[in-house]
Amino acid sequence: MKITKLTIISGVMLFLIGATNTSCSDALDLAPIDYYGSGSYWKTEAQATGYIDGIHKHLRDAAWQHTIIFGELRGGNYISGTSGDGSSVYNGSIIQQNFDANNTGVSKFGDLFGRITNCNLFIARVTDAGYISEAKKNYYLGMVYGIRAFYYFDLYRIYGGVPLRLGVEVIDGELDPTKLYMPRAKASEVMTQIKSDLQKSLDYFGSVNDFNPYGLGKKVYWNKAATESLIGEVYLWNAKVTTGDNVAKQADLTVAKQHLENVAKNYGLKMLTDFSKVFDAKNKANDEIIFAIRYAEGEASNAVNQYIYNVGTGQTNKNAYLEDGTLFNDPLNIATSSSQQRYEYTKKFFEIFDKKDSRRNATFLPSYNKDSQGNLVYRGVSTIKNIGLENSNGIRQWVGDFIFYRLPWVYLSLAEIANMEGNNPKVEEYINLVRQRAYGANWAPEFAFTAGNFTTNELAILREKDKEFVQEGQRWWDLRRMTLTKGGKPLVFTTEGSFEGTPILNEATEAYKVLWPLDKSLLDNDDALEQTPGY
Repeated sequence: MKITKLTIISGVMLFLIGATNTSCSDALDLAPIDYYGSGSYWKTEAQATGYIDGIHKHLRDAAWQHTIIFGELRGGNYISGTSGDGSSVYNGSIIQQNFDANNTGVSKFGDLFGRITNCNLFIARVTDAGYISEAKKNYYLGMVYGIRAFYYFDLYRIYGGVPLRLGVEVIDGELDPTKLYMPRAKASEVMTQIKSDLQKSLDYFGSVNDFNPYGLGKKVYWNKAATESLIGEVYLWNAKVTTGDNVAKQADLTVAKQHLENVAKNYGLKMLTDFSKVFDAKNKANDEIIFAIRYAEGEASNAVNQYIYNVGTGQTNKNAYLEDGTLFNDPLNIATSSSQQRYEYTKKFFEIFDKKDSRRNATFLPSYNKDSQGNLVYRGVSTIKNIGLENSNGIRQWVGDFIFYRLPWVYLSLAEIANMEGNNPKVEEYINLVRQRAYGANWAPEFAFTAGNFTTNELAILREKDKEFVQEGQRWWDLRRMTLTKGGKPLVFTTEGSFEGTPILNEATEAYKVLWPLDKSLLDNDDALEQTPGY
């Protein structure tokens, strides 16, 4: 992704979050700061293209939050306290489900409304613009409507009903406090808006299935396949999950299936034969990828160094052993790089991986102590799935892309739909497509999945996703969406969805915690907002 001075709009535009978290007078004071909302900016195609870059830069800024904070940490497979390398673990309250009015996990709606307003501004300024070709304008609008739907879907799954901010009143000088303060819309209204944006995105993309028609960057700019993937994700979610006044609609499965099948068939995608190559930083935008967040040396890193041992201050290096019994002596060659283990998966999660499954060694690097008899005793595990590359100077650069959508996710989503439909042959087909690649040369008939009843299939799909999508922001959403029986209890409330023998959330006392609370400063500064029910 190219990020120029023209596109560094974050600092200017993030003030728009003030419309939901500051006093009225503060918001009024900030309104004139905006330059990009004035008539002096929206004049040329280059400016519109630059703004598209800026919107994607903003999306990259939110990638860690979307993937790790929202999608990973609550999944019941992270340790809290101290990592195996001796560092204090971050975000312990989130990992432990310790949510209340004073512990909200994130604040200010995760700062997503500033990003949404950037999308709103592009839509307002470019929809009727005459300085850009109709084809390119439509493609850009397809991107922006898709990204706005993406943000609102995150907000919907996190908070339920949220304010629907779709205009640019503050930028245009309409400083009516009633437009600065906005109550949370009903969950059903938010879902309706998400679906509307997705349809507009699809309409604007039209028949353009190319991943890079205007040379911006292959698979790292939002594209039609990403919109169809998001449609599949949204409609699958809405078919199974009731939120507030928005009751799950099983009929949405048909829409989800249609678009996910389109993604699988219409975009030239194929799974790589080697699982590890999917995340190779020298093999970006490969045939399996649908949409990814780009990181590059000298531009931005992905922060997964927080899953890795530290050579200088950690307690693992030269004090522990590898699986073959040899000394743990910087096996990843990171001595010249910065890393510190602030996140670590649990031992029980690591142990679900079969040694013949290639995903095990492509994902994890375990370390061991030795007991008095010289036997290896598990110590901890670093996650090595997406650790970038060593540059020409031998220094590791943490520049692996964050992949939001890839083909195996489509297959396993289709397996979940097939399970809802009672189509066991398709459940087997989709699971085994993913599983067979994972075992590779070790594949044998005993590893093939044979479908059973709904519960057996649902848990098998979850387990396959657990192994396939480590560090890709899937497990928390899976636990909330997937159920023990058709139309029954979500796995987040069951022992089957846990690695610890007890449900991640107690349904009787913690059901409200599936949604996140709003922080007090946000509530104090906006009289129109109400706290999430239960908090």
